[in-house]
Order: sequence, then structure tokens, then C-alpha cells
Amino acid sequence: MNKSPPRRGIFSIEMKRIIYTKHAEEMLTARGIDRKMVESCLVRPSKIIPAREHTLAYLKVFNANSIKVIVADEKESLVVITVYWIAKDRVNQ
Repeated sequence: MNKSPPRRGIFSIEMKRIIYTKHAEEMLTARGIDRKMVESCLVRPSKIIPAREHTLAYLKVFNANSIKVIVADEKESLVVITVYWIAKDRVNQ
């Protein structure tokens, strides 16, 4: 069976390990956000914008709401720092 290689560039996270900080884990539970949503946001974001020093904000629209995932992109992993809901219209600003 011939498998195509993983896509490079923005979608190269398929090859990286996703690590959740303790804070991120707590926010997933407190805010009712599923890990699958976070992973979907990281693999196919609606938008990526610079956040604070050495971090990126990945945004993704899910029906009526959107999530924002703050990530530190390290050499072999993505470290999820926090995640929260945002208004859908804020993704396109």
C-alpha cells in the first residue's frame, strides 16, 4: 500500500506531538472543550495569528462558536498553553 507523505508547512503538526500544560488541561474541562476540537484546530485552523512572545494563536470556527488555542511551537512538539471559546465573528477580524 502506497501512502502519501505527510503534508509540510502549516499542516506539518501531523508529525509533531501535542503536549497539554496543566493549565490547558484544566481549561479544557472548565470550558467544556474536547481534545478532538483542539486537534482539529491545530491541523486545519481557520486562521493563525502571532500571540505573545514565541506563541501562536490558532483559531477555528465550529458551527456557532469558535475556539482559540494558544500554542508554543517547539522543535518536536506543540505545547498547548490555553484554550478558550471566542465569538465566531472574531475569527475574521
